[in-house]
Amino acid sequence: MNYFEISNISTDIGFGVCLFFNSYLIYLTVFYIKHVFRTYKQMVIYFAATGIFFSAFELVARPFAHNYTGALMFFSLNTDQHFLNLSQLAIAIWSGFFTSIISFISIQFFYRCLCLFGGEAARKFDRLPSIIWMGYPLVIASMYAASVYFFCQPDEDSDEYLRKEILRNYNMDIKTIPRFIMRPYDINGFLRWRNIGYFATGLFLIGFHYFVIIYCGLIMHFNMKHELEKFSIPQRRIQRQIFKALILQCMGPTLFLILPAVPLLMSPLIPPSLHIQISWQTGWLYSLIQIFPPFDSIAFMVVVVEYRRVIKSEFHHKIHYNYQEDFRQVLTWHPEKLIDSPLRHRIGK
Repeated sequence: MNYFEISNISTDIGFGVCLFFNSYLIYLTVFYIKHVFRTYKQMVIYFAATGIFFSAFELVARPFAHNYTGALMFFSLNTDQHFLNLSQLAIAIWSGFFTSIISFISIQFFYRCLCLFGGEAARKFDRLPSIIWMGYPLVIASMYAASVYFFCQPDEDSDEYLRKEILRNYNMDIKTIPRFIMRPYDINGFLRWRNIGYFATGLFLIGFHYFVIIYCGLIMHFNMKHELEKFSIPQRRIQRQIFKALILQCMGPTLFLILPAVPLLMSPLIPPSLHIQISWQTGWLYSLIQIFPPFDSIAFMVVVVEYRRVIKSEFHHKIHYNYQEDFRQVLTWHPEKLIDSPLRHRIGK
């Protein structure tokens, strides 16, 4: 089994798992959860829905990557010649989800920080139209996707540099592949400023939002004990649980989005003067990215106690309902079997 097949299979499985767990999280949040603040409930729903859309869009984009000495080729496995431009646009949009997810987590950290310290700032945030904080991650995603689309368009030099490598590894003509090429140095070792613009944009967008996450996280960590005294005991528990959930939400994209992307994005920046030869089929790392959306939803449902209670209640109700159905079937078709049967005693309890 080659890396193409691994990527395709993991994408299909990942979407199914994500659709189940994220939809279940949305269902619980909408119909059962009562003790989480309205704004944060909206954030939970929005984030879970974003995970579903992110996973579904990967089915369309089918992203893959190849690292070669001094270059990264980011391309789509959808090589239908009638839709090359659309496939290229799709992988650019898909790449924007990286920064969209990180930026939205930074909004959640910022909001929880305001809620912990209370005051008028938190109430003002609650009064903001949801479209504002929902739209912000989309703006960030658009900026990153635009940097990929405009700064990483292939040219004759970059295509010629990678032509034999792509033919040798994939038996494909590079001209027939929807692709972007990140090659920060030319053949003489001089900087290609257009590609440098992409790296600078990505570093700024990701770095800025991680700074917000770390800054707000540290403030909440060191002030939580004192600030929680203003809340009732049940609200203290909820605040602590949500803070733990936020930490896990930060760990998720770090482990499954950022860390897999580091070797892909950093290896082209190695100066040619070091003479380090690289030839990696790195697209399989995107398989790890599919783990993130369901991981985030599962972690949230495990950490926040109200979700655990609702899930247990639903589970017990389902079991009881199944026993009742079995009881009715036995009563209908074999009433004589009810005499001293374990099912009868169990239903009767």
